[in-house]
Amino acid sequence: MSGIPPPLRSLSENSINQCLLEEIPMYWEANDAITFLANLGMYNPSLYHILDNSEKEQEKKFKTDYFKKRFTISRSLLKHILHPILATENPSVILLSKEKKGRVIISGRPEICISLSYSGPYIAITVGKQKIGSDIEVMRPIKANKILSSQIFINYLHPDDRDYLHRITHVWTLVESYAKLYNENPYSLLNSNFPFNYANFVSYCINDHLILSLASGNKQFTEVLVWLDIYDIGEASYFTETI
Repeated sequence: MSGIPPPLRSLSENSINQCLLEEIPMYWEANDAITFLANLGMYNPSLYHILDNSEKEQEKKFKTDYFKKRFTISRSLLKHILHPILATENPSVILLSKEKKGRVIISGRPEICISLSYSGPYIAITVGKQKIGSDIEVMRPIKANKILSSQIFINYLHPDDRDYLHRITHVWTLVESYAKLYNENPYSLLNSNFPFNYANFVSYCINDHLILSLASGNKQFTEVLVWLDIYDIGEASYFTETI
């Protein structure tokens, strides 16, 4: 494995890093990328009305409430986030689609890049002025043989170490974010000499049980990690639904 993993930045959810919708343009002007954290507890039926007809049809294809809610929240929150950036009439007019590799894109705005990541009830929505790969993971034991036998992880397999889960989860988020950045299958990287020096990484340990990593092809990029205000989103969704 070439290069050294980036240090984990410690971050806790609090009022200081909570973001209101009206504050998004300020963050967007000051940074190359913003990552918004959300969770399934933010689900509100009014969010469904932000989806366009094709998205509503796609939502119906999911077999469980978990995936239905996850899709609805991520798409509708993304539109709420983009609304002040794009200065659209309202969030529901923003058209989103997917590339062949699965990356969500904005119709007519290729200069704005999006990366979505999910783990358990958590959702990370990254919006950038350049292509970014992101991955969020809940820290938990990893049993996949493909991962545990990989040369990438061999220096981190010390189960008696109290930081074991931090290290394993951290490295996996680096692999995943790198794979998303370059549209590769993460498992195809496991037998390679993982090139940390081919991307610029930032990593966070959030509330001591989540790891988030971002990967950029540029040598330097400015970014910020914030939480969306659930009440702010709820009020905005209700307003959009009723106008």
